Amino acid sequence: MTRAADDRSEAPVLDVRRMSKVYGEGETAVHALREVDLLVRRGEYVAVVGQSGSGKSTLLNILGCLDAPTSGRYLLDGLDVADLDERQQSILRNRQIGFIFQSFNLIPRTTTFANVELPMVYAGVSRRGRRERTRAALDLVGLADRADHRPNQLSGGQQQRVAVARALVTRPALLLADEPTGNLDSASTEDVLDLFDGLHATGRTIVLITHEERVAARADRTVVVTDGRLAEQAGARP
Repeated sequence: MTRAADDRSEAPVLDVRRMSKVYGEGETAVHALREVDLLVRRGEYVAVVGQSGSGKSTLLNILGCLDAPTSGRYLLDGLDVADLDERQQSILRNRQIGFIFQSFNLIPRTTTFANVELPMVYAGVSRRGRRERTRAALDLVGLADRADHRPNQLSGGQQQRVAVARALVTRPALLLADEPTGNLDSASTEDVLDLFDGLHATGRTIVLITHEERVAARADRTVVVTDGRLAEQAGARP
């Protein structure tokens, strides 16, 4: 392995340094984030909690390369996102971040298999590679027998597991989950959180955005967003 590869493998997955986000100017300016620092190392499971308007959605958008900070730096898997043009950021987003959304964001008229396979089409993975990875991801989330089903033939918990499989197939450095249990009942919530526990146990890096304390309690550590500032919270899983 080269020295560059060694350095890359040792770099934190997320390295946010004095990052701020301001919307508007002058007296009407809104400071959504205020000199935020956040370090997430490879294999960590971190929950980010905060009430509506706290700044956690802004933080999510920046971590997901969907928005840019006003100031500060953001390194994703050792790459400074500010150094990348729009096309490069799009490629980075597709390959290095696996998104999991509250509303699942599945394509209604396509099969489970096709929904999971889709990110690899954009990533240029060969057809054979796509099929192998899709089958493996569906097997991992316990839905190999639902490959031909459409979203409306699945329960909410099953749809979210499809979304998790879709997030995994590009082999991203980071799983970024936005309120992943927000539309689920208690039993399905536990199933999805158990799945996250299993992924974490295999070394996956997970950042989970939530407003529910019981969901955040499953993570290794919890970061609280209040009025655009971050603070560590004691009491996360030992």
